[in-house]
Amino acid sequence: MRRRGGLGLYQRGLTLVELMVALAIGLIVIGAVYRTFITQQRSYSIQDQVAEAQQNARVGMNILMRDLRMAGYGKPEGDVIINGATYSHSIDVERDPEEEDSDVIVVVGCFGSPKGYLTKTADKDETQIAVRSTGNELSSIFNSERSNYIFIGGMGKLRVDVAPGSDEGILTLNGPLAKRYPTGVLSAAVRTEDTQIPLRNTDGLRAGDILFLGQDRLIVRDVGTDTITIDTDPDVAGNQGISGSYPEGTFVNPILVYRLTAVRYYIDSRSGFPVLRRNDEVEGNRTLAENIQALEVKQKDQYLYRITLTARTRVEDSDYIHPLTGDHYRTRQLQSMVRLRNL
Repeated sequence: MRRRGGLGLYQRGLTLVELMVALAIGLIVIGAVYRTFITQQRSYSIQDQVAEAQQNARVGMNILMRDLRMAGYGKPEGDVIINGATYSHSIDVERDPEEEDSDVIVVVGCFGSPKGYLTKTADKDETQIAVRSTGNELSSIFNSERSNYIFIGGMGKLRVDVAPGSDEGILTLNGPLAKRYPTGVLSAAVRTEDTQIPLRNTDGLRAGDILFLGQDRLIVRDVGTDTITIDTDPDVAGNQGISGSYPEGTFVNPILVYRLTAVRYYIDSRSGFPVLRRNDEVEGNRTLAENIQALEVKQKDQYLYRITLTARTRVEDSDYIHPLTGDHYRTRQLQSMVRLRNL
């Protein structure tokens, strides 16, 4: 539509029909853009949840595989009693009576970091060892009603004879040691080229013992009351010193002391959503990964096992129906093979 202005010029305008057509086209474009945004946002949310489910499965699988590889490590022959239950095998797999299509794995062994170190040489056939714990009191670690088995080259059950509240003391064993363990603790700092190594206790050490201090291989040449004379290179005349520097308290030829325990892996849905739990019979129960709805174990041969974890998304997708369960959760599976080397 045109109308004539005051100066005789024509000015263009919009009719109501043209305005409504333009508005309709604009709404269609805005609606298409909005729908595209919502679709992309929904797709991103789904993929984010699927990625989260995959990560949950990966975290749980890593810890589970780590423990399975250590199954049987440090377990003595025959039955062991841990937290009142008797365990005959290093690994047991059974169907979970509370969770459909899921298994329970029980592994027996020494898992995680050591619980202590020998502080002096332990001779073969001795029934006592001197130990420093890695943190807690010795009595709370080893003199436990839940488990009093340790592993140091294949020892069995022990009982503790230390003052309460001490992190260092003497452990009394139920039988003699099967081998000799030379070791010690620096009583003062040592520096590069030192050949005199001060120890808190030199009892039991002998000339000819081979010890390790960091990267240095030490050959004991002489044993004094509080020091040992060492040589790091027997092919060179005279005694050669160490190559590095080490502070007071460093363990020389550290001998690790582990505690035996039983660990149970299972799916727990009592909180309303499924989680993978790790129940250590000595240290307690903890959640490894959330939204893990199934744990499946298949034994391929005597030592080889296939582990499958099924993870699901955190929330349901109303536009998706799972072909097996009929619910609206998207799932992802993670499989790993593990060969048990300590059976």
